Amino acid sequence: MFGPVTLEESTRRIEAAAAAADPQLPLVLLAHCGPAGLGSEAADPCGRDWKRPARDWGDLDLAQAITTIRRRRPLPLVVFGHMHHQLRRGQGARRSFQRDTAGTAYLNTACVPRHGCDGDGRELRHFSWVELQGGALQHASHRWYGRDGRLLYQERLFQAPVPVAPC
Repeated sequence: MFGPVTLEESTRRIEAAAAAADPQLPLVLLAHCGPAGLGSEAADPCGRDWKRPARDWGDLDLAQAITTIRRRRPLPLVVFGHMHHQLRRGQGARRSFQRDTAGTAYLNTACVPRHGCDGDGRELRHFSWVELQGGALQHASHRWYGRDGRLLYQERLFQAPVPVAPC
């Protein structure tokens, strides 16, 4: 929520945008900040790490909109950034992926810096990668590519189980 709007107005705007999306395609919400409700520890996807005490720093309007949207259609993925993966004051790394009990996945993509070098001096570019199939999340990872476009490193965050065929 930003600017001279109420919590309710901001929530309705998110809901209206989701309602206007093609119902034949999987719905993915893209937000600057993630929703409230993903935890209140510094290392949680939207946890406040720069000031003590740690707390949930997620957006309430997005959380309320997600609840309403899921009553109308599946919501497999919410993508956001803002909360950097490396925590302040040497507290470690933020958890950048989480799924809730309704099956919605939350991916924090805020890897800073996005450009860097590995121990061998190779230049790297960070991308967050997701794969959806049939409206369901199949894979989520953080990937680092070389300047030539080759995948050099991958941090797998989620992989859907492969169904076992009967013998």
